[in-house]
Amino acid sequence: MPFKAITTPLLLLLGLYATAQPGIKDSIYSQTLKEERRLQIQLPKEYKPGSTDKYQVLYLLDGEWNAELFDQVQTWSRQWGFTPPIIMVGVVNVYPNNQNQRFRDLTPTSGGQNGAGGGPKLLTFLKDELIPYINKTYPSNGSNILWGHSLGGLFVLYTLFTEPQLFDAYISADPAAWWDHGFLGNYARERVNNIKGVKSLFITGRTGAAYHQMGIDSLEMLLKKIAPPNLQWKAVAYPDETHISQQYKSAYDGLKYTLAPSIMDRIQINPMGGIVVKGMPFTLSCYNVLSDKFMRYSTNGVAPTLASSPLQSENVITPGADIQLNIKTFFANDTADKSFTGDYKLGSPLTAKKKPDQAVKGAWNYACYKTAGANEAIKSGRTTENLDINQLDSNDFFGRLSGYIETDKKGYYTFLMVGEPGAKLYIGDQLMMEIAPGTDFHSFMVPMGKGFYSIRFEYQHHKGGRGFGYGYRTPDAPDDGPIMPSVMYAP
Repeated sequence: MPFKAITTPLLLLLGLYATAQPGIKDSIYSQTLKEERRLQIQLPKEYKPGSTDKYQVLYLLDGEWNAELFDQVQTWSRQWGFTPPIIMVGVVNVYPNNQNQRFRDLTPTSGGQNGAGGGPKLLTFLKDELIPYINKTYPSNGSNILWGHSLGGLFVLYTLFTEPQLFDAYISADPAAWWDHGFLGNYARERVNNIKGVKSLFITGRTGAAYHQMGIDSLEMLLKKIAPPNLQWKAVAYPDETHISQQYKSAYDGLKYTLAPSIMDRIQINPMGGIVVKGMPFTLSCYNVLSDKFMRYSTNGVAPTLASSPLQSENVITPGADIQLNIKTFFANDTADKSFTGDYKLGSPLTAKKKPDQAVKGAWNYACYKTAGANEAIKSGRTTENLDINQLDSNDFFGRLSGYIETDKKGYYTFLMVGEPGAKLYIGDQLMMEIAPGTDFHSFMVPMGKGFYSIRFEYQHHKGGRGFGYGYRTPDAPDDGPIMPSVMYAP
């Protein structure tokens, strides 16, 4: 095939352009390979010698140039909070007689070419020698990720189907899936059922003819047919990139796809509960990154499984009965798994009132007390633009905001509160929501008509504690927002 004749020399030459490498220079002698293998180790900047902190380990094939690439990408990604701290291990190729041996080491079969087919030995080296050495020498938590580009991407896929338990996540950048007449496809069919537990796979390529020439299109179609539910996988094709230039995008996207979900502090959905009307759909929003990769949900009270519906960023639910929402996360490294339960009860839209007599537009009433049970207010008045409801008194206090809210359309309104546990929202005299112990946020959806509703917030404020705040989302609004003075009325 002409493409292979052109591409193979390129794959052989890729390792000739290495630059100065960051991190710790280390090495290990391999009894399997009968040679010394150099390593580029990068510990997290947060790590301090003697600390008991442990980290996931990212193994980088072709480490002589990928160590620097990933140092740059991970530094930026950490700065903006997209990925957690990790250890990065660059596995450097060997160069006897100044000849890069990546062609020998990264090909799983000979493919009819001299010097190829050393992939099984390299895999044995990783499994029996390198990973145990890293786990013993550096602060590894035992969870591993494998990265490779081109022939390295081929080796990543070969490893997934050969020793799937060895790594929790696999990142394969523009893999040479065409190798040996598409060897990988038949191999995957034979081995896919060996993948146990949750695993993550991210594959990148280039749009146009390259996606076909590299064999990625065939691999993607195959995975759509045979990939088990526990394999969380995605394939993307980049436009306007070359085989080399796409590496940078693959590095960032691969790290984000693999690691960003694991840094979540909680399952972030809105609304977290509410009153729903039979047959009247509502939108459940999720703000976690890549929720459709690792979150599953059910609405019938049954615990979700990997076969349950993926939780998208926006999920339209039409209630036919009371809904008990259950959400569960499924990570390749399951120590981070979380769950959430929320109730959405069938009911009727709240009844609106006419504009209250003598009501003043643009404010609510406020009052603060020494305790929740006190009868005499320390301070009271009407809210203004400059009023800080968390500074009503210099000591700890109990605060109350009350008045009316005007709604201009019929539909679901979602109210939100942040604050200390015990903060409450009342509409009319009905308690709608309360921030639960151990949390500092809650949201609740209410069907409302057009008109006026009495509203009351109650909250406790402690020095140094979580400040109280509130907001809402109106029907058809794209996002949450503040409750503006223009819809506030004070009696």
